[in-house]
Amino acid sequence: MTGLPPFSLEIPDKFKRSLKKLGKTYKSVNFGAIIGDCLENLLVNPYLSMSRDEPLPKKTKSPQGWTFHKLELRVSKGASGQLRIMYLVNEEAAVIRPIWIYSHEQFEKRPPDQEIDNVIKEIFLES
Repeated sequence: MTGLPPFSLEIPDKFKRSLKKLGKTYKSVNFGAIIGDCLENLLVNPYLSMSRDEPLPKKTKSPQGWTFHKLELRVSKGASGQLRIMYLVNEEAAVIRPIWIYSHEQFEKRPPDQEIDNVIKEIFLES
């Protein structure tokens, strides 16, 4: 790849905390490299084939110009090896904000709506 990627990455504190917590579980795989590669790929194309649009919680106001997505990836066998990264994309500003990384073992579908709502509000108060 030559030149700069089309998107930039803004990593909020909540994502860093969830990444650190999850990283302790995956010491047997090269967790940091897998997640780093995944985030690099998002910078080039935030709509990878393993990602999909995700609905915001019902009471969450859609941040102006942002869309919500979930990326699925596998770092090891079984349910515990299935990871999800929830992230926001702003096409106009060419910015991606990953908000949460979790395993299928932690949340079978996704974190509770109230927690997602709180994280999104926190992220936009930080910026």
